[in-house]
Amino acid sequence: MAVDPAETQAWARDNKAAWEVAPLVEMHKGERLQVGFELEMYARIPVAIPPSAEREKVVEALWDRLREIAESLLPIVGDNSRIEVEPFEAAGRLRPETNFAQEVLLQARLFHAADYFAPVGDGDRERVKPLEAQLIAIGLRQRSW
Repeated sequence: MAVDPAETQAWARDNKAAWEVAPLVEMHKGERLQVGFELEMYARIPVAIPPSAEREKVVEALWDRLREIAESLLPIVGDNSRIEVEPFEAAGRLRPETNFAQEVLLQARLFHAADYFAPVGDGDRERVKPLEAQLIAIGLRQRSW
């Protein structure tokens, strides 16, 4: 699924959307092994809307938009990779880098499609760089606004 860069840049600015990429590490045969990357994407929950059914709909819409963005990244990481988005959680997240502003969080894992426990190599690290560049190009900021 493709995203419109200009529309996404405006959406990211309005919702202070941000991202982080970290190693995805699993225990395999008694050893810690980096098998991929964890992608976390955040969008601010509007404070003007008090807790209500309307606010719940807004939070779900923010998360759905983050999911669309995450899924649009799959062609960048390649055919032999997979992006798996964790299920939606309605709880707001608080991070020190945003002065504890409430955010919705989308978590996704990027890993080898054929073998989940295939270790990350230098080529895998290089394939993450265009993904990060794409997130910046469509207006999301690294870590926070």
